[in-house]
Amino acid sequence: MPGQPGPRVGAAAFDALYRQLRPRLLGKAALVCGGMRALAHDAVQEAFYECWRRMNDPHAKPVEAWGPWLTTTVVRKAVDLCRPHARSAPLDDVDQPARTPGMAALMDVKEGYLMVCRGIARLPERQREAVALRHIAGLPAREVAELMGVKESTVRVLLSQARRTLAPLSAELRRMGLLDGEEGEEQ
Repeated sequence: MPGQPGPRVGAAAFDALYRQLRPRLLGKAALVCGGMRALAHDAVQEAFYECWRRMNDPHAKPVEAWGPWLTTTVVRKAVDLCRPHARSAPLDDVDQPARTPGMAALMDVKEGYLMVCRGIARLPERQREAVALRHIAGLPAREVAELMGVKESTVRVLLSQARRTLAPLSAELRRMGLLDGEEGEEQ
């Protein structure tokens, strides 16, 4: 009921949500941050901190689905944290997993990931922000426009420019699930 205090969430429910969503959110944040893992970790941690506070605030508006809320929050935090580091992309020290399914497969995936990270990191700030909110957070263009403080047509132009710049990486982007349709198609 609006205006009524909501139920408090227990630590076990929060921990389960954290364990379930953290790996996927970390991957999205790393893409937004151009492979800068420390900033990606910070974005995820800040988002989960905000989640915990919101879950336990009796006066906060209830969140219907925590997955999309956290995804949007992580991407927004990552965009904000990466602004001061817009032109730096230390990709050589990306974490290596302890065990791998196969070295050749791992190297193929890692190289594709690094190529995409570099490509996104090289985009101008506004294009990178639009790509992050639209394709990584999965927000509709209308919401991206609201968050960026621009018209929806401006978002479409920024996305079109980014797609043109990232065209050489389109196969990797599709493989990673970041580019689904043809250029100009609303996704």
